[in-house]
Amino acid sequence: MDGSKSAEKPGCPPEQDQPEQRTPKQSEQYLHLLQIAVEIMQIGVLIADLDGRIVYVNQAQADMHGYQAATLLTRPMQIFLPYKRRRPLSLDQIKAWKGLIREEWNLKKDGSVFPVRVMSEVVKDARGEPCGIVTSCEDISERKQLEHKIVEHIRIEEALRKSEERYQIVLETVPDPIVVYDAEGRVDYLNPAFSRIFQWTLAECKGQQRYFAPPEYHAETRRLFEEITQGKTITGFETTRVTRDNHPLHVSLSGAGFFDSHRQLQGSVITMQDMTERKKTEEEMKFLAYHDALTGLPNRKAFNLRLRYELASSSSAGLEKRRCAQHQWALLFLDLDRFKFVNDTLGHHIGDEMLQLVANRLQTCLRKSDYIFRFDGDEFTIILNTINDYTDVARVAQKLRDEIARPYLIQGHELYITASIGISLYPNDSDDGNSLLKNADMAMYSAKEEGHGYRFFTEEMNQKALERMRLENSLRCALQQKQFLVYYQPVADHNNHVIGMEALLRWNHPDLGWISPTQFIPIAEETGVIVPLGKWVLQTACTQAQQWHDKGYSDFSVSVNLSIRQLKEPDLIDMIEEVLAETHLAPNRLKLEVTESGIMEDPDDVIAKMHVLQAKGIHFSIDDFGTGYSSLSCLKRLPINILKIDRSFVIDATTDKDDQEIIKTIIAMAHNLRLDTIAEGVETKEQQQFLAQSGCRMMQGFYFGHPMPADQFEARLCSPLPQHQTGSRTYFV
Repeated sequence: MDGSKSAEKPGCPPEQDQPEQRTPKQSEQYLHLLQIAVEIMQIGVLIADLDGRIVYVNQAQADMHGYQAATLLTRPMQIFLPYKRRRPLSLDQIKAWKGLIREEWNLKKDGSVFPVRVMSEVVKDARGEPCGIVTSCEDISERKQLEHKIVEHIRIEEALRKSEERYQIVLETVPDPIVVYDAEGRVDYLNPAFSRIFQWTLAECKGQQRYFAPPEYHAETRRLFEEITQGKTITGFETTRVTRDNHPLHVSLSGAGFFDSHRQLQGSVITMQDMTERKKTEEEMKFLAYHDALTGLPNRKAFNLRLRYELASSSSAGLEKRRCAQHQWALLFLDLDRFKFVNDTLGHHIGDEMLQLVANRLQTCLRKSDYIFRFDGDEFTIILNTINDYTDVARVAQKLRDEIARPYLIQGHELYITASIGISLYPNDSDDGNSLLKNADMAMYSAKEEGHGYRFFTEEMNQKALERMRLENSLRCALQQKQFLVYYQPVADHNNHVIGMEALLRWNHPDLGWISPTQFIPIAEETGVIVPLGKWVLQTACTQAQQWHDKGYSDFSVSVNLSIRQLKEPDLIDMIEEVLAETHLAPNRLKLEVTESGIMEDPDDVIAKMHVLQAKGIHFSIDDFGTGYSSLSCLKRLPINILKIDRSFVIDATTDKDDQEIIKTIIAMAHNLRLDTIAEGVETKEQQQFLAQSGCRMMQGFYFGHPMPADQFEARLCSPLPQHQTGSRTYFV
């Protein structure tokens, strides 16, 4: 071993690996260089003691937070934190820091916050104990802004994608034609509605300059596109376009260009609304826009157009259809009585205001399907559509007169006026417009002269309408005034023994006398009076039947008619049960008579009600069997017990072979179905004998007795039926 070299100590590194020992001056210079390096760094650096007091801060840290560096010394290092995050540091927390790196928000002197990236490290002394904290701080505002821009860009791109998808769906489903052109005016897109209406496909047109306009509209089309390229918006421009097969379409065109951020045209969108049918309708009906300036009502020209339209629409139907309700209509000619007196005495300004009020009142009396016009001066014309019969018209006419007759308060004057109305009906009075107007005018003057208020063109119709209205008004109070009576007609068996009776309604009017049921029953049905009236008949008949049962006629049954209107009542079953409970009549002694037509109004509902009542013991009979339109097809569905053979078959039963066969067929069918039969209208012994021989077990008619009051019927019950002479008629009164 070379003795000139010192021996290496075991466990020690060679001399060349030992750190160079610095002199105090060198160490001072080295520290100075480090300080300069820290001072010129772009990131902030601060050193704090274990109490968190700043002992050093570089200029970057001070500038970053808006402070002078010297003012930060001895300040707590939490000065850079927002107030809600400032908490004292414990020694245990500090010891746990080992290059703690985090992103957070720091507080500037001016109170604003900004994002930073912070790294904290614990400084240890020679013994390895913590002696201070070094924190570096980097302002990452620009980075965060960039990240935000990236995220926002991604969000915007996604929103644009979704928006594009939505707009694509809208374009595909919108019902109006749409064309999208590129900046050069070439077709870029056609929606399905365009292809459907114009018969061009996108594949055929894409990339081509097509404007779908007739040659004579090319110049106009070029001007429109020039305006669009200049940034103008076209809205509702009416023009003409052609389909693939050169069929012209009248369209309402709207369009606009779309531009980039530098206002450079990127393309244009054109939408078209097909106005062909609408334009045609507008041209046909444009004269209806003419209205009276004073009242706001359509004027005479509008009336003439509407009258022609109504005539043309109605005349297109056949003669039979024209007499149906949907094709019948009425023309009313209304004139104000003595209106000239108002103008002459109070002035035209008062008269004008009265006309305005009259017009308003008239409109409130009409349906939407009706039309009213100011014809001339104080004259008005009205078209009433879809009338059932003349009584509907009479009712409206009276309503118009009543409304006009109410007082008018005009500029301090309380005024009264009446109106005269003439009525003509289509097609009964005429199918010509001039004749209808003339007839209504004549009827109006007749009403004015006679002081009747309103008048139909024909005297017969006028009388019928007045009579019906009078009956309707009387009918509403007749029940309360006890004008109705129940008569009873006997029902006999084939041995001429009385086994029951039918309850029949009679009306004894105090002024008009006895009114036929054929006159007032239809009115009662129409007005709904039949509902309380029918209940009264049922209650009266059941009460009377129970009284006779109490007197020993225990096998007696009573028949009561149910009307179509009663069958529709939801509380029909409850009403019948209530009457039976009050009168104590056994359900099997009540027979309810219904008609085929009444059942067929709503067969499911009516049959269900019949089943419920039949289950309680009540019997049902079909009245006037053989005259309905569904006798055989629905007979097996009906819960009935008796068929009533209509009088039309009985009248000539002794001489007419066809009637005889019909009667025999009905009786045989009833027997096979285990039903009884009652023949109506039996007036002679021959008829009675034929029916009995044919197997009919029950009969009813003048041969056995007329309908009669209860006291006469009871008196007749006490004596046997008389013997009849052949061919004679004997009445039960």
